[in-house]
Amino acid sequence: MNLLNDLKLQFEKGLWALSPGLALIDTILNEHSEIIEMASKDVTKGKESCCIGRQDIPTVEQIFRAAIYKEMKNLSYRELEYAQYDSRICAVFIKLDDRKPFSFD
Repeated sequence: MNLLNDLKLQFEKGLWALSPGLALIDTILNEHSEIIEMASKDVTKGKESCCIGRQDIPTVEQIFRAAIYKEMKNLSYRELEYAQYDSRICAVFIKLDDRKPFSFD
């Protein structure tokens, strides 16, 4: 029942009402962080944590959300990059906040 209430709250925000599918997935991901943890094992497989180098790399959650958005909208990687600049719902769903959108590279 809590998931339903959270989803109702999402739809009260005008932005999410335009994309109910993304609102549902956003609510589920926010409620069940274990989904991101499971994806984290695949994304970080064979990678070591390091404190040097680029510090602006996306989080596992952002990578996971970008992949979901890409597949739901049937986009190429170049189109996904453009959507991050052009679509407010895309930027909010991927949780870009104030950071620069990810390149298609």
